[in-house]
Order: sequence, then structure tokens, then C-alpha cells
Amino acid sequence: MTEERHHEPDNKVLPFENYLKVKEEWEDDISQLLTHMRQVREAVPVNRRLQVELRKKLLSRQKEIMNQNGIVTSPEEATKRKIAQTGLWQSRLAPFLGVLAAIFIVMSLTCLWRYANGQYHLEVTGSPQEITRFWTEDAPLQPAVSPDGTKILVVRGGSLVLLSHTGVQLAYLEPPEGATFQSPTWSPNGEQISFVFSQQGKEEIRQLAAEKIITATKMSNVYSQTTARGAEKKGQEAKDSLQTFAGKKLKAADLNHKSIHFSNLVYSPDGNRLAYVMGRIGEPTEVWVRYSNGEEKRITNGDAPTWSPNGKYLVVQRPGKSKTYDLWLVNVETGGADLLGPGENPTWSKNGYLAFNTVIVQERVLTFLPNGDPQYTVRQQVAEGRSTYLGEDGSTVLKQLKEGEGWLATSHLLIAPENRISGVELSWLRQQELSGTLEPKTLVLNEISKCEGQVFGPDDKWLLYARRDGDTVALLKLRLGEQWEKERN
Repeated sequence: MTEERHHEPDNKVLPFENYLKVKEEWEDDISQLLTHMRQVREAVPVNRRLQVELRKKLLSRQKEIMNQNGIVTSPEEATKRKIAQTGLWQSRLAPFLGVLAAIFIVMSLTCLWRYANGQYHLEVTGSPQEITRFWTEDAPLQPAVSPDGTKILVVRGGSLVLLSHTGVQLAYLEPPEGATFQSPTWSPNGEQISFVFSQQGKEEIRQLAAEKIITATKMSNVYSQTTARGAEKKGQEAKDSLQTFAGKKLKAADLNHKSIHFSNLVYSPDGNRLAYVMGRIGEPTEVWVRYSNGEEKRITNGDAPTWSPNGKYLVVQRPGKSKTYDLWLVNVETGGADLLGPGENPTWSKNGYLAFNTVIVQERVLTFLPNGDPQYTVRQQVAEGRSTYLGEDGSTVLKQLKEGEGWLATSHLLIAPENRISGVELSWLRQQELSGTLEPKTLVLNEISKCEGQVFGPDDKWLLYARRDGDTVALLKLRLGEQWEKERN
């Protein structure tokens, strides 16, 4: 039994037949509307020209809108737009770039002014380190450092002593009987050693391959052992072989002038020239240069020569006032000399620094009176080590000297005088105590406390020098570093 339902319009549910009837009526209305619109369009005439113009205007307006929104429609337009945008950004950034350029120029000029009104100098970066110690001799201890800084050569008792940079003895070469070695120096490549060979009052400058020092040391040991065992023949052979290690003769004193002495040998930076000092008893010492071809040339009067980095100049010392020395800058080619100032024992490094000693009067208070006044004092001339920058040829310092700046004012202290009581001073204090005198007194020591034979290590990283201490002499190493200093006003 089929039941037909009918809902009121409130709940919007209709019978199926009614739904189909409403749908058919709605479709008929749409169809009639479309038909009417078609008839109206056909009745109105179309202006084709107006249609084309309208389309062009619409397309043109569309392009304007797309360009304003950054939409690129073709490669050509993209290129044009990129160029336009670049020009726009450049015009906008131009003021900022100008400001940055001005700032860079100001900073550059500031840096140039800063470095044009100052310079680097050497300063001590640590306490002196003692690497070894010897008994004192009449001749000063003058160490020679190998170019790589790993070996040190000194003369003790007329023999060559080869040390490591830490003071460990590597070799010991004794000269032939009745002879002595003096004033050794390394060639710039480290392969040769030149020295003064003295025998029976006659002196010669000789050259020896560096590697042969250890070989000669072994030969000397063989000679000592064989003679101790009584093997005279082998001992004599070893002794004869040892004679060949005296080296190749470079320069010999005239047989008629046995009083000629050689000292202070030093190679030029290129290794093609050897400077040395020649002296005769009662006459001023002279600085000579020997060339690789055997030619020799007298340069100037003086002592302790040291080469400039470019090999065109020498700094030498000459006697000054009051038993002191002055340093002179000498042109090797012409022999012309310019006075630098007081100093002695100069050494010129590859980086342009000159180290030297100056002598000053030092007065130290040993004890005080109850009221605080000095009671016992000691006065002595002491040496201090200083350094200054000469550069390649010393022209900078000469300019400063001509402008009125003092020589010592251009230098900096490296080695300060020792400030400790010596054995002589202690003995004097005991004598004063036993005598019972209380009035102030001053002990004047005539002996000058000096540094001996300073020499730079590689790249000016350290300075090697010797200092006497009673009956011994210590070999010390001083660490160095570069420090910028603004020009003094």
C-alpha cells in the first residue's frame, strides 16, 4: 500500500511530481531569456571599427597596469626595465657611495700620517737567558751565530768551540801546536767559516768548510787516543791530517811585518766580500775589504765593522773623547764617513736595526744613614745595550741628525746595566764596618763593566751577547720583538 506524503511549504519538501513541474517551468524561463537576448543583439548593428579600437585601448591599458606592477611581458622589455632599474638604484646609491669613499680616503690619509710620523723599534720581550758560561780570558768573548741560528761559534783558549743555540757543546777544534784561532765568522749561506790563524807571531785569514769542524774534532780525538796508546805512527798521521783543517789561506801578513794583526772578520750580506780590521802596533786600526776575486781595498780608519743590509755601507767605531768610542757610517765605494754618535761594538741586522753599546756613569747607594741620607755609594762606568733603526743605508737617521735630533734620542734601551753588589763592593763594605767609620764615602771603580760581542739571531728574534761576572763570562740570549712608536714631539 503506497502512501503519498505532502509537506507544507514551511519544511520545503514537495512531492516528486510537483518538483518535476517546477523544474520544467524554470528551464522554460531561462530558454526564453536567452532567446530574447539573441534577438536583441541581432537587432542592434555592430561597429567593427569601434570594436577594434576598443580592443587596442584595453590591451594598452593592460600593459600599463602590468608595468606598474613589475610584470615583464617580453625579453626586450625585461632588458629595458633592468637597465632602468639599475640607473634608478645607482642614482639612489650615489650619495651613499660618495660618503663611503670620503670615509675611506680620510682613513687612508690618517694611516699614512700615522706611519709617516713614527716607526718600529725593538723591545725586550723577556729576561736574559744564560745559555753557557766560560772562564774569563784577556780577549773578549765574541760569539758568531750561524745564519739559521742553530749553532754558535766561539773561541776559548785559542780553540774553536761549536755550540748549539741552547749552549750544548757540539764540537771542539784545537789548533796545531803553537797556533791559535781567533775572530771566527760564518758566511751568509752557512757553508764556510773564516777565522784568523796565528802561529809564531804571524797571522793569516783562513777559510774552512763548516762541516769539517766536527770532522776535525774526531781527528783530534783519534790523535789523542793513539798517542796515549803509544801508537806513534798513527798518532803522527792523525796530527798531519789535522794540519790540513787549518783551512784555505785568504790573506797573510807580510813576512817583514810580523806586528800586523787581523781581527773582526765579517761577511757582506751577499757573501762576495769580507771586511776585516788590520792593525799595527802604535798605529790606528784600518778597515779593509777583500773581494771574491782576491782584490783588497782599504776603506777607512776604525774598528768593529758591520755591514748594512744592502752591502753599500759599513758602521765602524773610532776613538772618541774620554776613552770612549763614536760610531761612523762609511760608504764602502767612496770611503766617505758621517758621524752618528757615541757607541761601540755595533752590529747591523738584516732588518735594518743597529745594536750597540754606550758607556754611562752609574752611582748606586749601598747603605743609608739613620736620617735617610746615602752613606756608602759606588760609582762606576757601565755599558748599556741600545738599538736604533738605520734601515738599508742609514739615510733616515742621518736626516734626523741633520734636523737636530740627538743620536741617543733615536735609540731604545735593550740591555740595562747590572744593579747588584759585586765581590769587590762587599769587601769594601766589610772594611768600612771594621774601621768603625760612619761618614759618607764613595767607592770609585776604574774597571768598566761592558757587554761583549753582541750579535743578532735570525729575523732579529733575539740578541746574543756576553757579560763578565768576576772570573767568569756568561753567554746570554735576549728575546726581542718589534713595537710601533709614534714620533716623539
